[in-house]
Amino acid sequence: MKANGHFFSKHTIGMLFCIGLAALTWLVGNLSKQATQLYTVKLSYKEIPSREFIEPQTPFSVKVELEGEGFALFKYAFSTPTLSVNISELRKAGKDKYVFTPSMLSQINKKYFPEVKLLSIQPNTLSIHYQKMKQKKVPVKLQFLFPLQEDHRIDTYQVFPDSVQVSGLEQDLDTLTGLYLKLRRKKNVTNSFSGEIPLKSTSKIHYDTDKVSYSLQIIRVTEQSMEVPIQLLHQPLTAQVQLLPEKTMVLLSGNMETIRNLKPSDIVVVADYNKRKEQTIPLEVYKKPLSVSVTLKQETQVEYLIIHP
Repeated sequence: MKANGHFFSKHTIGMLFCIGLAALTWLVGNLSKQATQLYTVKLSYKEIPSREFIEPQTPFSVKVELEGEGFALFKYAFSTPTLSVNISELRKAGKDKYVFTPSMLSQINKKYFPEVKLLSIQPNTLSIHYQKMKQKKVPVKLQFLFPLQEDHRIDTYQVFPDSVQVSGLEQDLDTLTGLYLKLRRKKNVTNSFSGEIPLKSTSKIHYDTDKVSYSLQIIRVTEQSMEVPIQLLHQPLTAQVQLLPEKTMVLLSGNMETIRNLKPSDIVVVADYNKRKEQTIPLEVYKKPLSVSVTLKQETQVEYLIIHP
């Protein structure tokens, strides 16, 4: 059988065109008529009483009944606004019961549905349940999730505020030990920088601030060896103690400019006679600049001789 070179004949195409045109005409005709429709919208509450917390069983969505032309209603089938409800403006209608007032319905209509008429909110009465809120002060901790350029490191950083007051239910706060904020950068960091991290309260946790400011000081580091004298702590009064050796090598790591200007007297390594063992005394770094890391490079302990007069 010879196949037809055209999938649709002209007659078939004509019929499909007429059907499509009729459907479009019907749709346009219906969208231009007055209609009513129910839509589900989300609720958010504001002006919550101090030290109170809205429990999860409180409704966070309602249905709105709208009247208007089909064209105006059509957009709400794809996107609906979130209604912000001021609790202080609701009329109390019993224990944990609150009603939308005519004035509130009018304001909601103008603000969220200006092209149509708001007939009703269902349910008109909201059951809002509160629970006493607990508060806890926790430290702010920064987590650095970015690479540093080789020979660079974070010298110091500041966070403001360094702690925040967190409010919520007791069971949600019991395990909360701190507010951990993550700092990310895509490229290797070489320069100091600062910024702000926004804080957004959730349905369970509220913060007493909406942002945390921070600043980081990035320095270029270097390593350098230095020989320093060993000092004896708690020298006995009745004998002389000689340390073997009397000097040791330490490894300095830190800001290049700071290390360049250091003198051996700026680093104090001690042997504490009170911590002596049978033949040796452990060494420890007793004093150093705050911005410089100092580690014992060779000896971690020294031998000693007791010389009696």
